[in-house]
Amino acid sequence: IREIKKSIKAVNDLDAGKIIKNIRKEKGLRQKDIAHAMTVEQSYISQVENGKTVPTPMFIKLFCLTFSVNEEQFHEK
Repeated sequence: IREIKKSIKAVNDLDAGKIIKNIRKEKGLRQKDIAHAMTVEQSYISQVENGKTVPTPMFIKLFCLTFSVNEEQFHEK
């Protein structure tokens, strides 16, 4: 888990949610689809996308693995 935390530095809390939302829309998925695949509540996805909840590094890592997303999108530039 320490390695995962070190490997992901979200641009900032709000940007991580925006990135997830953009990826979801690009893939033509609903929040419900993401929630089901990630085994979380749809309300959690909504909160993340709207900047009300900060996704954990583990969530971002699993999101990237589940949806074949390059983790570089979540790294500071």
